[in-house]
Amino acid sequence: METFKEYVTKRIDNTIPQVKEMFKLIWLGVADSMKLKGAIIRTIKSEVLRKNFIHCIFLNGIIFLGTYLIYLYWVSPMLNYLLNHFPTLSNMFTIIYFSLWVYPVYIFSIIANSKWYTEIAKESFVISGRTTFANSTNGILSSFVDEIYRNLLFGVILVMSAIIAFIPYTNFINFVIITWLYSFWCFDYKWILRGKWNLLQRIQYFETHWAYMFGYGLIFTTCSFFFPMLIGNAIFSILYPLFIILSISAKPTKMVNQDGILPKQIPIFYVPEIIVNVILKLYVKYKNTRGAAKSTTPSPSPTTKQN
Repeated sequence: METFKEYVTKRIDNTIPQVKEMFKLIWLGVADSMKLKGAIIRTIKSEVLRKNFIHCIFLNGIIFLGTYLIYLYWVSPMLNYLLNHFPTLSNMFTIIYFSLWVYPVYIFSIIANSKWYTEIAKESFVISGRTTFANSTNGILSSFVDEIYRNLLFGVILVMSAIIAFIPYTNFINFVIITWLYSFWCFDYKWILRGKWNLLQRIQYFETHWAYMFGYGLIFTTCSFFFPMLIGNAIFSILYPLFIILSISAKPTKMVNQDGILPKQIPIFYVPEIIVNVILKLYVKYKNTRGAAKSTTPSPSPTTKQN
């Protein structure tokens, strides 16, 4: 029977080939995400893909990003020069410009992009020779619940990322989190269209393929992460359709060597899941308390009309 020391030594020795396999899987993910030529060719050949991708470029690249860059590098410096002695007026113009143009366009782009991304994913799925799963009534209800939980989960992750960004020397941690999140967003369309897995199953699959998934999202995140928020989001919105298209034909690989100290599965979404579950429990408790309070409130007695 091996001692604890022998067990630890064996695990450490087996970690070296495991690390090599990890970097190999990361590179496979990077390589699959760099096949942009194939995604562009598919986009050009398909009318649906081409139309929706042009919409994404026009809205995000020209209307939103273009006008924002014009303001940032032309209008704003000119205003600062002209209103050098009236900084209050310059600040007022900035507030008005962002309130009436930048943020409304940004919100509209989020809504429009969601529709276009879905169309792009569906068409890519069909082009790849796959067929979508026909949902039953129970399946539709389950998908609706999944979608609510999914949006809450992503919202919590983004809030956590924003909080981490304010902590010194955590930029790398934030980059890793966003890389995994972007990668999940790319593949989630494919998994939803298959219709075979619920959200928790999709998360489990993602977490057991953590090395490949990190590699797949690495280039995508690098292209937008280091820019200011609005510019980075615009770049993300332009590139995202291409990475969705590539994810449809990608074949993620998980780590085979389990004898080292590297984990088989990294619980990437563990903390956000706990927070979402707490939020949902508090909401249900609040609704139940409110419903009980309403049921115990006496109804007003009817008044009698006197002649």
